[in-house]
Amino acid sequence: MKHKGLILLIVLSAVVFLVFLSQQNGGPKPAGVAVGLRVPDFVLLDKDGKEIRLSQLKGKTVFVHFWASWCKECRAEMPSIYNLYKRKSSDPNFVFLSVIYKEDPADSSKYLKENNYNIPVYIDPNGNAAEIFRVTGVPETYIINPEGILTKKVIGPGRWEEF
Repeated sequence: MKHKGLILLIVLSAVVFLVFLSQQNGGPKPAGVAVGLRVPDFVLLDKDGKEIRLSQLKGKTVFVHFWASWCKECRAEMPSIYNLYKRKSSDPNFVFLSVIYKEDPADSSKYLKENNYNIPVYIDPNGNAAEIFRVTGVPETYIINPEGILTKKVIGPGRWEEF
């Protein structure tokens, strides 16, 4: 009988602890988006701190690329990314969102400047965009169609010459 009370106390303590942890981490995490599903709205910040929301980009193809300058594969992929940006930058129906992942924006900017990659970069201020896509590392790229549906997911470096 004594053991049942002790076990109940341990289980109850564990439940209270898990509830506390979930509250500390903002509660339950939203499910990640999969190819073929609508992408939930998220907010990024440009270099001046101005917000850009996915919901503002309805009707456009949105290219979301998570990267960091410390990532060897990201650096290898950057010439292809930069060429894609140059090709598509004049297309009013295409939006290029280069999102810094787990890096000081100053380090990303320094890398881009040193290598003459003149691309816009965005910050995911609360990690919400990375959470929506369930980013596990970099580079990772997501393509959202004009209706807001995720149509392509590329884990690792992509070849963007054909896109």
